[in-house]
Amino acid sequence: MKKFFAFLIFVLLFTQSYAAAKKPSACFASSSQRFNYEKSISSYGENEQITNCLKTFLTGPKTPYAKEALPILEKSNNLSSCLTETVVILRNAKDAQTAFAAASALASVPQEITPYQKQLVNIISSPKQPDYKKTLAVIVLASAELLDSNYTSFLEPALYANDPVLQAYAAAAYTMLVPETKTRFLNGIITLYSFDKNFALSAFAATGLPDKQLYSALKQALKDEKELTRTGAAQWIGDSEDKKSLQSLFKLSYRDASTISAAANALALNYNVIQADLKKEMRSNPESIPAAVAVMTYAIAGSQRFDDIQAGLESLNANQQANSARVLFSVAEILQSKKPFYGNAKLEEERLKKMIVPLGKAAAKTKDEKTSSYCDAALKAIYDLINK
Repeated sequence: MKKFFAFLIFVLLFTQSYAAAKKPSACFASSSQRFNYEKSISSYGENEQITNCLKTFLTGPKTPYAKEALPILEKSNNLSSCLTETVVILRNAKDAQTAFAAASALASVPQEITPYQKQLVNIISSPKQPDYKKTLAVIVLASAELLDSNYTSFLEPALYANDPVLQAYAAAAYTMLVPETKTRFLNGIITLYSFDKNFALSAFAATGLPDKQLYSALKQALKDEKELTRTGAAQWIGDSEDKKSLQSLFKLSYRDASTISAAANALALNYNVIQADLKKEMRSNPESIPAAVAVMTYAIAGSQRFDDIQAGLESLNANQQANSARVLFSVAEILQSKKPFYGNAKLEEERLKKMIVPLGKAAAKTKDEKTSSYCDAALKAIYDLINK
């Protein structure tokens, strides 16, 4: 049970206090407003107002905060309105982090890079620019298919850098320039999927490899020692909707929070495809990885799958009862975190309250000590939420 509590750590959204002055987070009145903006579901007026606020961090004395503002603009699909400023940031940045933020933002909109090709080539050819900026400029131009294989030498240091994200971008760029590399940098491309899906997809498409080989590589990447490669593979599998690949998400080799969370998110997106397997794994030993993945999947799905959870609580199978209680515990903890994970947190909380009765009945009837402890923990978490 302690293991379960330990990995129940979701990196749901990056939020900062509105009171933090002179930072991009000050553009948002609340975490829910930021959530809506990043999901591109804000009203037109609010979207424009926030975008203009964020753009102020791309010029003048506020530029050091560009590395925080750019990912927000990118995520919300508002980057197109400030590409000129972003190229200038890449050219003038005083530190590698800011330059990388600018380059990764530009690589996310390859179809809009052509007007800036000359400026980016100038960065590559300038003797005054540091090597890392030249590498980043090559990555951006490669994403837009505006360079040839003569520029691969600029990527080589990044391919073996300590930073796995930089490695991933370099791997995709190298593959775009030299498609004949085929599977050489495939794990790097898979890693990139978590950060830039379109770039990763373009790089894989450039190899000309069949989907069958991709699915095989994704399943193998789930066993990779690098956490970012595993999470990238899980996300890609979730978007692929390939049933056999989805089933492999229950057989993870690692039980770290990031990998399990990524696998669960992928499965929750494909509930109709994987429903039978999901219900089967809810009968697994609560200490097992398959059970952990199934529990997280139902927790992410939330109240829309509470019918399955109630049936699990009423089951005669002790493992299924225990895992169903763990789901409710997880939902309560997510709601307690006050992060806008569910679309309607209030409705989710109301539906969770209705699970107190079946949860209490399961706690009273079970003769299994572990099941009893999970039920008690879930009830406490729900009451803590109600009384917060």
